[in-house]
Order: sequence, then C-alpha cells, then structure tokens
Amino acid sequence: MTFRFALLAGLALAVTGCTSVAPSAPTTPLESRWVGRTAGEFFAAYGPPINDIAGASGMTLYAWRGGYINRRACQVELAVSEDYRIRKIRTVIDRKDPKGGPSHCERVLDAAPKA
Repeated sequence: MTFRFALLAGLALAVTGCTSVAPSAPTTPLESRWVGRTAGEFFAAYGPPINDIAGASGMTLYAWRGGYINRRACQVELAVSEDYRIRKIRTVIDRKDPKGGPSHCERVLDAAPKA
C-alpha cells in the first residue's frame, strides 16, 4: 500500500511539473487506438479507473487495471484533458508475448494489430 501511494505521489509530481501534455504522433498500438478518444469510451468498455490524480492545466491522470489472467493484470495510465479526451496512454504493468506477438495489454485493450 505504501509503494502504491509513493508511486502515485511521484506521478502527481511529474504531471504537475508539466504545463500540458501535447498530443504527439502515436508510437505504440495503445496510443494509436486510444489517443484522441474520450476517457468515457475507454471506461465504458473496460471498467472504471482504480485511481485518479488532478494535474496541471486541467489534466487528470487516471490509473486503470484489468484483464486479469492467472492473477496477472494489465495496468495503464491515461492522461486526460479537460474535455475528457485521452492525450496519452502508457503501460505500467504489462506482459510481452514470448513468441513476439501483441503484449497482454494490447490484446486486452483491443490495440493489437489486426491480421
């Protein structure tokens, strides 16, 4: 519990140090799938966040965890602007596919490249 609090406090400091999170070109399948869409779409599809922290310039940082398989989960952080649009998404807890396929989070959050 202490580790979680310290991690969230560190993230809060990181977010408040930024004046804004400008959208950039997607570099991961998760960013391609979710950046620019509403956080409401994400939470309606996958469930509510486990935590949120207010950041600078009206940004909110949400932590989401789900997709449990064998007691392991996917966890991501969503940076959401005042208009409730996802500006950044990054994985916190993920598992890579040992065969080189999509990661656990990419499969869970529908971001895996379609064949």
